Amino acid sequence: MFLLEEQEIIEKLIQLDARALEINTKRKKQLTDLANRYKEEEQEIINNYKKQIEEETKKITQKIVQKAQHEINQMKLKNREILKTMEVDFEKSLKDITDEIMIQIFQFTRENNG
Repeated sequence: MFLLEEQEIIEKLIQLDARALEINTKRKKQLTDLANRYKEEEQEIINNYKKQIEEETKKITQKIVQKAQHEINQMKLKNREILKTMEVDFEKSLKDITDEIMIQIFQFTRENNG
């Protein structure tokens, strides 16, 4: 009888050991699955942040380019105005010089003819 109980106890221990091994294997698989899922979610978050950063960078770059283009256009406009003013000033100076030369020619001619 004692031998039977001992055999039953050993069988129960073997069953418990097998059950513990099975539970341990399941837990390891669950932990591996959780770790893999965590890595996938982490990568997805990283990819989303990268995408957001790229989009923000693109928007900022476009704003900078637009502002620079606006400033370039303003400079071109101002340069045109400056050139127009210089052209008008040059034409006026040229007319004044031409008028002065003509006056001197007439005076010279009067003095020599006169």
